[in-house]
Amino acid sequence: MSLRVTGRLVGAFVLLAFVCYGIGSALAGQFAGTTLVVLNSVMVAAIGVLVFRALRRPHPASAWTYLVARGAEAFLLTAGIVLLDRAGAGAADVAYQVAMVSLALGSLPLCLTLRRRRWVPGWLAIWGFGGYALLATGAAAELMGAKVGLVLAIPGGLFELVFGLLLLVRGFAPPTVAHPGAPLDGAASAETDADRDSRASRAALAAGLGLLLMSVLAGLANFGVVERMVSADAAGTTTLALSYGQALVLAVVALCAVVCLDVLVAWALRAFFADTHRTVPLLSAWCRTGYAVVFAVAITHLIAAAGLLRDDPATDRISSSVYAQISEFQEIWSLGLILFGVHLLLVGWLAWRSPSTPTWVAVLVAIAGAGYLADSVGALVPAAYTIEVAAVTFGGEVVLMGWLLVVAARSRGHRRSSMEGPDARPAQLETA
Repeated sequence: MSLRVTGRLVGAFVLLAFVCYGIGSALAGQFAGTTLVVLNSVMVAAIGVLVFRALRRPHPASAWTYLVARGAEAFLLTAGIVLLDRAGAGAADVAYQVAMVSLALGSLPLCLTLRRRRWVPGWLAIWGFGGYALLATGAAAELMGAKVGLVLAIPGGLFELVFGLLLLVRGFAPPTVAHPGAPLDGAASAETDADRDSRASRAALAAGLGLLLMSVLAGLANFGVVERMVSADAAGTTTLALSYGQALVLAVVALCAVVCLDVLVAWALRAFFADTHRTVPLLSAWCRTGYAVVFAVAITHLIAAAGLLRDDPATDRISSSVYAQISEFQEIWSLGLILFGVHLLLVGWLAWRSPSTPTWVAVLVAIAGAGYLADSVGALVPAAYTIEVAAVTFGGEVVLMGWLLVVAARSRGHRRSSMEGPDARPAQLETA
């Protein structure tokens, strides 16, 4: 599929999604409205896939970021329409605003890439960057209680209309003369050893930074907010939840970001171990992606709890509901950790097979995976399971994160040395 055809499809889906969500949200609560919102989510996901296919070779980081952001947006918009019936308007609004944050942040690098590739006019790419920045600001303000999101969303909404119309007419229109040294779009070239090393280095850096950011966000959200809200009874949980009202919303945003990072890390690790085995890296990536989907479903229960507190924070009627939603979040997340444990076991096996990975790193990663499996499966047995093995074995993830960052740093240093050349230092001495 050519860039022009791909761009025209993107433009058509952007415009159709705009119409479907506008009408569907106006018919909220009716079957036709729900159908249109779901159809909008399908087209949103399709936009992410099409852009990913166009950009994955020249700009893989931007392509993956946009694909995952659009996937998260599609999921959250669909979840919002479901939560509207089950938990109320507050939960639906939280889901919508988080979806807008995902869309906006994922589109910022896309606008920069489109300007760099000159696939759209420069003024339009700058307009899009500014519009999405305002959209993210407005959505974040709405989550914190400031009713300014609609006004700040106008520039981004107008951009999408112009962007969709332009793409529908001309598609992605790259310049006729390629940049010096840049490969032609769609042209395949043989991958050299240097290319493979560079790919592995970028993958290691992406996976390492992703794991680092995830550990910070998940720690703050889960241990700093959610765990503190869990009490021995429903009334105690609701009392704590009322005092952590805004913090719970921030925890939802942080955990949604963790879900997106989980997917990015999964496929970065797949790229890093691509030369170790043909099928196991792909299987491990899909296991972690599946875990991310289950985790996202679990987070919808936290969204429901936050929505209940927003709709009716002053009554005791919601005590049991909030407690039930937080309990459901923990139970579903625990089930998802089975897939996460399998993923780590597979990564440990790949690390053991890889000649560039120390054996002790592979062993610790595999032990971490076994710990998650033991805790998740143990929670399913009828007898009381009180041991938390993962609380001890999780160190394997930390080791993997540190080792990946070291690999990326060393590879960058080697590339810099090779660019300087063997005669760089003698030349400097002669000049002195």
